[in-house]
Amino acid sequence: MAHKRLVTIVGATGAQGGAVVRSLIATGKYKIRGLTRDATSEKAQAVKQLSDNIEMVSCDIGKPEDVQRAFKDSWTVFAVTDFWAQPHQPEVEIQQGQAMSDAAATLQIPYFIFSTLEDTMKLSGGK
Repeated sequence: MAHKRLVTIVGATGAQGGAVVRSLIATGKYKIRGLTRDATSEKAQAVKQLSDNIEMVSCDIGKPEDVQRAFKDSWTVFAVTDFWAQPHQPEVEIQQGQAMSDAAATLQIPYFIFSTLEDTMKLSGGK
């Protein structure tokens, strides 16, 4: 069997990350490292059960050393910040994004996909 490239998915148990995980599984072409706050959680274990090509890793994306460790050996990273952290603070998301982009640059990861958007509840008037 050919070597499978490692794709690391931040927020693998969430809506965006979970969708990316399922899409990559469908291709059968990649080894997947799913990042989550707690790799022992029920949601993380459910993701792990989706395929033999998934490893779940605990990572605090606010800690550069955690991010560096979790991104190691990745070919691609799909990154999202933790918007839902309470209390929500935009500066925390900025720090998370900076830690992830710095780690990707330091590790010379060929593909770094950063998914972000405005506050959709605010933009849609709460709909």
